[in-house]
Amino acid sequence: MTDTPKTKPRRRKEARPAEIVAAGIAEFATYGFERARLDRIAKAAGISKGTIYLYYPSKEALFLAAVEEHVIAVMAEHESALDHFEGTTGEILTQLLRGIYRRFVEGQAQTLFRILITEGNRIPHVLTSYHTMTIKRGASLLRRILERGIQRGEVANTAILENPQVMIAPAMFFALHNMMFSRIETLDFDTYFEAHVELILNGVISRPCPDTAT
Repeated sequence: MTDTPKTKPRRRKEARPAEIVAAGIAEFATYGFERARLDRIAKAAGISKGTIYLYYPSKEALFLAAVEEHVIAVMAEHESALDHFEGTTGEILTQLLRGIYRRFVEGQAQTLFRILITEGNRIPHVLTSYHTMTIKRGASLLRRILERGIQRGEVANTAILENPQVMIAPAMFFALHNMMFSRIETLDFDTYFEAHVELILNGVISRPCPDTAT
């Protein structure tokens, strides 16, 4: 009696974009953007190079898909939840910051961030798209949170409303420090995150003015 050859399980098409993005990030992390090659990405994903083009027409499109998956996701989560969130401004800002740090510390976003810093001048169209997708969108989300806080009497109407990006600056420093100085000095995540939250809450949350009467 001869054994019936086992049929190799077919991979679901729905899983391919995620597999391609994962292979792409690994390639970008190793070779950078310009030296990354789609044939190596295809091999790592277990597909043909031509299959990549069914989902992503270029290396730039693949990179921006990685941005969408690993950076934009945290903003999209909070954008959709903001209208129904019943907690305080301090609570939603803390949740948002935790999501941002999770992406940059534990996720793959730091690889993408590093590439834009080191190679952004050579891929200006990608840099422009990243700015629109993340910086402008993130600023809009932060402004919505602050405006909601002002309406609730929890946030003071200050210059921060016009420049909400300043609230994320410490997270960007943390990412840069990890890239450049981690061998020299290690920042403790828990205490750094706590300090960032304290800085934000003390900076934007309204507090009763002290009694100056004598």
